Amino acid sequence: MNLLVVGGGLFGSLAAACARSEGIETLVFDPGASAAASLAAAGLFKEAWAGKKLRTHYDRALVLLDRLYDVQPLGLTREDGSKESFLFVPPAAILEPLPIRQRVTAVGDGWVEAGGQRYQGWVYIAAGVWCEQFLPGLGVYGKAGAAFLFPGEREGRIRGLGPSRQALAFVRSAGSTYFSDGTAERDYTALHDQQTLAHAAALGLTDSPGERLWGVRPYVPGGPVFRKLSPRSWLATGGRKMGTILGASFARHLVEEELR
Repeated sequence: MNLLVVGGGLFGSLAAACARSEGIETLVFDPGASAAASLAAAGLFKEAWAGKKLRTHYDRALVLLDRLYDVQPLGLTREDGSKESFLFVPPAAILEPLPIRQRVTAVGDGWVEAGGQRYQGWVYIAAGVWCEQFLPGLGVYGKAGAAFLFPGEREGRIRGLGPSRQALAFVRSAGSTYFSDGTAERDYTALHDQQTLAHAAALGLTDSPGERLWGVRPYVPGGPVFRKLSPRSWLATGGRKMGTILGASFARHLVEEELR
């Protein structure tokens, strides 16, 4: 049976890649919504960010990420000149390159409808903040933020902004420097862009950015959700700032435990 994935962000793309690595044919449906957060993701992670609560997810995820994408180490320089170590998988390496650019209008136990056509198979709904339309009452909500790409490749740097929040700049892809300060707001305004660019300037990125990456991260009260909806359909969302780790962990659970 095929796997039908609703959503081509980190959660959906990781599930598709994991399924294909086990010989399961997979279709990914993604209409290319402008508020999708995965394109703006840094792709950095470290064990300390997972904490005790998400440690099991971290361990499960790392195995899959290293097998599929060859996880790379990355060091960023702190203000005092010391280095902070991270692991890195570029989002561009994960995200589904050629999804079916149609909006899924209905789902059921073992089927989805998109573009006026019904497809049969296992169904995995990984639609981020749009999951609410498939499971009313879930309570998923979005927090928006923006990252920026500056022309040229600069030294990787990191600067603490507060508890569990930092500004970071590094080469995410060749030819540019990625910057993010971790902003996540339910009511995002132009002022937040100004504040983020001020944090970028503090790390030496004072020229005009070449691209603004804006997206809305999914949050669910009580934490991330992986839920079986029916014998042949599942839903996962609520990755917050840990989309790569949670997406990979949920992908393994889906493919290795639910689809077998």
